[in-house]
Amino acid sequence: MMTKLSISVKKLGLSSKDVLQIMILQSLNQTPSHTAEIYRQVSKGSKDDHLSPTRSRTYVYKTIEELQQNGLIDFQKEGRKKVLFLSKQGSDYLKDHKTKLYPSLQKLIIIVEHMMKTIVKRKIQTVDLSLTDDDKHYLSKIINVKALIQWYTLHRLITEGTHHGGTLYREMNIWFGWMNNHGYFYQVLREMNHEGLIKGAWLDEETRSQRKYTVTKLGESQFTSLSIEIENHLSEVHQFLRSMIEQFNHTP
Repeated sequence: MMTKLSISVKKLGLSSKDVLQIMILQSLNQTPSHTAEIYRQVSKGSKDDHLSPTRSRTYVYKTIEELQQNGLIDFQKEGRKKVLFLSKQGSDYLKDHKTKLYPSLQKLIIIVEHMMKTIVKRKIQTVDLSLTDDDKHYLSKIINVKALIQWYTLHRLITEGTHHGGTLYREMNIWFGWMNNHGYFYQVLREMNHEGLIKGAWLDEETRSQRKYTVTKLGESQFTSLSIEIENHLSEVHQFLRSMIEQFNHTP
């Protein structure tokens, strides 16, 4: 029932190469190192997180060389080997990315944790957090908004009975501390109605200004599987955000 949504750093305005560069610079931010050791740490990090694919030794070495050419990495000779360390420019680069992304990442992980608790406990969980337009934009990119609306709508209709579409939309913010735009919410309701998950009816056939919805037997039968799918999805999003935050945790 739920459409798979890929979780990608591109959703946050970063490329996989940007993330690799941040991983390399972050490694040197902690301690100067040889190229081979940086590759080992980056490879291990790529396996442990959701941020970037495992890169070949050649690709990592080439990226390190590019960072040197761009002045983000410096080095000193130690016998025949080079010991690489973060330059002032490289340090500024890390700080700049942290300033731009870190505050949003911290708020997003709180909102996602809130969503997870709400769905597991199946009741309103209060959260006091103010999101900027950028925060809302990032959130809408990394979570499956359609599935969240579907879960919320089915849950409300199953537990509370018939509801107006306007009421469901306005109160979604109370449930999740965030809601998507008005047009997309109603589009999902129309799709659910078309798929037979809910049934809509106009309160007044002449004016057609308000529409009420009830859940169908099909909607009730699919609610449990949808709940499991979205719990798993939000867990993946949470891990993704934790991995992103970890990349900046050692940046001063």
